[in-house]
Amino acid sequence: MAKLYFRYGAMGSSKTANAIMVQYNYQERGQNALMLKPRLDNRDGDRTVGSRSGLNAPCRYVEELDDIDLTACDCVIVDEAQFLTKAQVQRLVDIVDNQGIPVICYGLRADFQGNLFEGSHWLMAWADSIEEIKTVCWCGRKAIMNARVANGAVVKSGEQIVLGGNESYVALCRKHWSRGELAPMEIRRISSGKETYLPLLLEADPSREMIDKYLDRGELYALMVNGRTAAVAVVLRRDDGAWELMNLAVAPDMRGRGYGGRMLRHLFKVLSARCDRLYVGTSEGNVPFYEHFGFVKDHAIKEYFTEHYDVPIIEDGRVLKDRIDLVKAL
Repeated sequence: MAKLYFRYGAMGSSKTANAIMVQYNYQERGQNALMLKPRLDNRDGDRTVGSRSGLNAPCRYVEELDDIDLTACDCVIVDEAQFLTKAQVQRLVDIVDNQGIPVICYGLRADFQGNLFEGSHWLMAWADSIEEIKTVCWCGRKAIMNARVANGAVVKSGEQIVLGGNESYVALCRKHWSRGELAPMEIRRISSGKETYLPLLLEADPSREMIDKYLDRGELYALMVNGRTAAVAVVLRRDDGAWELMNLAVAPDMRGRGYGGRMLRHLFKVLSARCDRLYVGTSEGNVPFYEHFGFVKDHAIKEYFTEHYDVPIIEDGRVLKDRIDLVKAL
């Protein structure tokens, strides 16, 4: 018997990754699972659902349901189901009850104020099966609240729907959401909203054009101290299988506190299972910093900074010319 499922979880609980894997499992068995999302969710592009883990899949819009022939569908999957209207949830109920097609919805239960979204309200009321996808707060307790963060602080007023990823939201337990307490220190991988970190990235690489060449393709990590971004780093996989540190920047007023080193040690840890070498290209003045963390000189690229940057880069009163490439064994 077909059922309506609502699988909910706080931000970062891998709801979209679960949805994509369910679709894949149907396809692997020669069955057709239709992926849907509300039209207003445009963070991953047109007709695409994307997970922080890097998984993505094509989709249609819930608003197009009446134009889709469901006779060949073995299952309907809905991502970001909290944004559904009551009428759209009712339409999904009709698909289950009258067409015998199971519908699996993934979404948030409550907004940043702790109030139910319209879609989650009616899914909680009408779903045959309600399942929680768990994740944890920075303290280790189960996270059930979706805290909106702005300027390093938990925000509890504003519009209900403000699209964003882990640059704007963080999952907290009820206690720390109520107190507005963010992690004293944590490092997050940022998969959406990377442009938010451009001002800090430009501290280490003054060319927006150069940053654009690696930001979308690279992995961005942000070190947060009490909700404020203290350091950022971007790493990119090379064609030879090694990884390269493309950018490492520490907020000007938070330098000298070891945050750059903490970020490097985190990168060593997360990349060691994926490669055996990490490269970095930098100026001569920064070489001692990287050597302190185990990097060794590999080669130099003469006139790199003068040839690749439109304006001179001044460091310690000198115009940068040569780039020094270093490598660390992981």
